[in-house]
Amino acid sequence: MARGFEDDWEYSARVFGLPEAPYVVIPYTMTSRNPDEAASDVEGVFEDLVAGMTTQPVSGSGNAPVSGIRAADTESFEGSDRLDAWDAFNREYLDRGLGDGFPLVAPTPDLVDRFMEHVRRNPLEVIGNLAPAYGVATVEKIAINAAMAGCEPEHLPVLIAAVQAITETPESVFPARAITMSTSPNALMMLVSGPAADRLGVNHGRATLGPGKQSKVNTALGRALRLLLMNVGHCYPGTGDMDTIGSPLKYSMCLAENVGENPWDAYHVERGLDVDQSAVTIFGVNDVIHMGSYQRDAEQLLMAWASRAAAAGHTTPLIPSRFEFDENHAVMLMAPDHARNLDQDGHTKRSIREFISREAKTPLKYMVASLPTSVDSLPGNLRWIFEMDPETQISTVPDPDTIEIVVVGGPTGKSDWVRLSGAPTITKEIEK
Repeated sequence: MARGFEDDWEYSARVFGLPEAPYVVIPYTMTSRNPDEAASDVEGVFEDLVAGMTTQPVSGSGNAPVSGIRAADTESFEGSDRLDAWDAFNREYLDRGLGDGFPLVAPTPDLVDRFMEHVRRNPLEVIGNLAPAYGVATVEKIAINAAMAGCEPEHLPVLIAAVQAITETPESVFPARAITMSTSPNALMMLVSGPAADRLGVNHGRATLGPGKQSKVNTALGRALRLLLMNVGHCYPGTGDMDTIGSPLKYSMCLAENVGENPWDAYHVERGLDVDQSAVTIFGVNDVIHMGSYQRDAEQLLMAWASRAAAAGHTTPLIPSRFEFDENHAVMLMAPDHARNLDQDGHTKRSIREFISREAKTPLKYMVASLPTSVDSLPGNLRWIFEMDPETQISTVPDPDTIEIVVVGGPTGKSDWVRLSGAPTITKEIEK
């Protein structure tokens, strides 16, 4: 493995039942080296690699350590007053890696009990095994992390649905482990739709993904999901989360649909639910590109959208998918002004998707330069790429069905193109 990944290897080996699995370290990741450099790196450790593979015994059964499901322990923190004790709790939890860097709310037994009053479930009921380390997500653990994030007790069913959406979906359909462990700045975005969004006060208008009073519920819910990934899924920086630079999107990313300004079907209805049902949808997000345009002409407005889609083009149209889906996915977070103008000109979500797919193009040379592997490492069946004219225009969104549309935000023509982490979205109904 490359230098800098040792802690992650040792942690993963322990989690998956091979704590003494041998390894060797090379100076750089192979993805950043040409074939000759990579061969030189490996040559320097080849004898150690052979020895580790052939002579060093590996203990363990190959299964991760298993422990019984039990209630959370209670910890006590002391200080000169309650504020001092709370400060001690925060410092201790941050030192142990259990926090996100912001102050945590102390999850006292009384507070967690208030969360449990909002669900008809046993606290030790297992909702699922959360990636990347497949930690056991009990109802109680979800409640504890929700409390620490600043959620209200009535938010617990939303987070249970979010965990269900992630854990009940096969990795081949929604690769949660690949998304959470990636060296890319991936984040999970949570969309709350249906009556629950209004009932809980999830912001769908101005600055829905921003800070402040209007988005306090959004902030808490998104933060709770991140804490769950960390403290249940063990997605800790350096041991589980191998993100190279990071992203502020990882702290919290939660929103609701602006149903009142949406001229088309509500998002959860489009996903097969009834209007009076509520749901959580999980998106694996890579990055966000702003799309500001005051164009009134529908075609010009859509061309502005297509330009953003082209600029943010994936390279996956050039590479066969590793999964059971097209890896090229995106979300149009569409401002109400844009949605209204397009609807008035007769556009539907289908016609919008087809326009973007048809018009969002970029020269082949830019896609080749952005390939996630070196040119020399491409398999032979992709060599045809380099026989084409580098100025050939290639669609960055070849399949219109990989484009999601959510109407959200306040008044004015400012939207966002959200590039997803190579996976479709997953939706789960929120229990009433």
